[in-house]
Amino acid sequence: MRRAILCGLLLLASVPPVAAQSGVDAYRALGLRPQEVLTGTVVRASVLPGGAKQVVCLATYLTGKKDEANAVNVRLGVFEVRGTESELVSVYRRDLGAELGGHVGYGDIQILDIDLDHISEMVLSYELFRDPTVKERHAEIVLHDGTRLHTAWSGPIEYDATRAARSVPEDRRDRYVREFDWPKTMRTRGVTLFVSKRVLAVAGETLAAPRTVEETFRLRPAEGW
Repeated sequence: MRRAILCGLLLLASVPPVAAQSGVDAYRALGLRPQEVLTGTVVRASVLPGGAKQVVCLATYLTGKKDEANAVNVRLGVFEVRGTESELVSVYRRDLGAELGGHVGYGDIQILDIDLDHISEMVLSYELFRDPTVKERHAEIVLHDGTRLHTAWSGPIEYDATRAARSVPEDRRDRYVREFDWPKTMRTRGVTLFVSKRVLAVAGETLAAPRTVEETFRLRPAEGW
């Protein structure tokens, strides 16, 4: 088990980026022009059953729209590579701005095998700018349940509402940071997600010393899909 966990963690650091031209092709497959992309990640990884590797593309890009809510957006796409001309065929697509009503940016993605089944999961994160006085970064864990890719967990991983005196109720003016505990999660073979939550402020008051609590969330059935 220890060796399998180490392999899963090494995957997090070793997923190779694709060649530059393939990256351009992936952005275009997302419906973007390469010059619109501010930051992007394009990798080959097995996120679907079957053993083949897919192209996973995440892009933060300029939309060309003038309003603040929609000037920047984040898209995610997973593509199968088919045919002699390596055609990119979409099998999973996300438009975070459309889903969340805008105010999204700074997308990032990590790929790792949480359940040690040789099919990788995607850990997507992005900033939310709905309230200028609140710093908020969300994450999603996207996995394959035997039928489809779907979000098994989502929530804030960075949150600071201590300056939001007018827009956020006092009992929610907290500040905290969450970190995923991948070794503990992998020991359950991806059934239970372990998260370390470091609380720095509660109800607008900074704590004399940060308080760390362990949270757990169910990612998948113990008996499998």
